[in-house]
Amino acid sequence: MDMKLRVGLVIFGVLIIGVLIRHPQALAQGTSSGYRIDESYIGPGGSLESGSTGYKLEPGQQTTGNPGGVGDSSSTNYTAQSGNTTTSDPRLVCVVNSGSLNFGALSTSLVVSSVASFSVLNYTSYGYVATILGSTPSNGSHNLDAMSSTGPSVAGTEQFGINLRDNGPLLTDPDVGADPLQVPSGSFSYGVAAGGYNTVNQYRYVAGETIASGPKSSGQTDYTISYIINASTITPGGQYSGNQTILCTGTY
Repeated sequence: MDMKLRVGLVIFGVLIIGVLIRHPQALAQGTSSGYRIDESYIGPGGSLESGSTGYKLEPGQQTTGNPGGVGDSSSTNYTAQSGNTTTSDPRLVCVVNSGSLNFGALSTSLVVSSVASFSVLNYTSYGYVATILGSTPSNGSHNLDAMSSTGPSVAGTEQFGINLRDNGPLLTDPDVGADPLQVPSGSFSYGVAAGGYNTVNQYRYVAGETIASGPKSSGQTDYTISYIINASTITPGGQYSGNQTILCTGTY
């Protein structure tokens, strides 16, 4: 029995657009016992310094071809550096890095495995979810049994399951997969494997379930999907194939 699987991608996002109205000039100044803003305009075009005993803010400079405020503001305890303005447009990027898998021959005595990977990056969308869609691989009218409950690989029992972890080589478990990788680091990226798919050597497959998510605006997270397949003595022989889709949705 031979098995092939193709993994695809859909990106879906719902954008919420807000409008900010900026008045051309301030009509009142801001003061308190500890702070003072001499001109209530912070950004390019300001002409007055603002300061107090512990804080100082110098106006950004505006140059031809560069409308953004540029320069440093500092005091004894604080420093602020200003430069180009970043965009406030939400951005969601999801890429499948390996789209076609070939498991080779299935076996009733040994688990077969493979991996696919995808990456997600989101900016100002307050998070995302990644969902997997599609039926298990089929041969004619027979689909491999999906692991609807999270559990271990059991040789000789027909199973199709996945997780998003680095699975260790045990007596009946393959050495397959990798944990989610935060790019550039865990200080900037926050993607995690979803419940049911985040336990080492435990697998599951339910089409339509969330397999990964980011709780807030995040840098890139690289995910590795570990696939395992077991066949039983009554699994029909022949070539199995299937298609699956990763659906990435921004949350707001």
